[in-house]
Amino acid sequence: MPSREQLIHRRIIHVVIMIATGAFIYQYSQWDDGLWIPISILAIVGPFSPGLTINKARQRVLGTICGLLISLILWLFLHYNPNTLVFIALILIYGVAFTALQEYTYFILLVSIMLCVNFDYMNLFINNEISFIANRGLCVLIGVTICQFYEYFVFSRYYNNAIALVEAKRLDELVINSWDNIRQMSESDLVTISKLNKIVEPLIIELKRLEELKESCLHGYSEQTKTIDLIERYENKLTSLYDWLNSMGFSLLCRQKRVLQDKKSLPIDNLCN
Repeated sequence: MPSREQLIHRRIIHVVIMIATGAFIYQYSQWDDGLWIPISILAIVGPFSPGLTINKARQRVLGTICGLLISLILWLFLHYNPNTLVFIALILIYGVAFTALQEYTYFILLVSIMLCVNFDYMNLFINNEISFIANRGLCVLIGVTICQFYEYFVFSRYYNNAIALVEAKRLDELVINSWDNIRQMSESDLVTISKLNKIVEPLIIELKRLEELKESCLHGYSEQTKTIDLIERYENKLTSLYDWLNSMGFSLLCRQKRVLQDKKSLPIDNLCN
């Protein structure tokens, strides 16, 4: 069973192979717009993990095709209403900034429209516009095809049941340390929000990591049944611990508040004793 480091090293090599393939096609095809092939591959492999890369490839195809089709309609509108270019550009810039943290499909859709609008601004002939849209769409499809070919036919067997990515040993240590901190906190007379956060924050971080890893396994072409089972097991552990900690922390804070209120209600002589 390969270790986490070995899996990461494999993935680095695989990513380099995909990008090199796209660069090779661009270099020797003598295709002016062929640069979009390695650019598309580079954008697709951004999430690094195979499953997320495959999912991003699908999103890029959908976003690019929709964006190119919308750009044709927008080009016709700008052809008859050129004075609206500034307003449309501002709307697109705002949209790109807003969707940068949203689903990738919407982001690449707006980016494709912006590129076409920029091309329209520099070229006033519809033949150039159609050629640009066709070439860019074809380059994206070639880049996605290269990624999907490698991921499905070549690389998928290298990631079967990659349970090392779950990092079970580190998660077990986190659970043990969390319980130790909870025990110490329950024995303490003073419970603060900061103390609770120090225990809760690592749990939230690991739950997000496991969720992303699970999503990658679900979208990937490799057999990941054992990995998904292990992820779900630790998700249940961490979620139960998180829920119990929230309820227990709330109880401790309420108890501490009642103790402080009782002390305030005591006579001064009793407080001094």
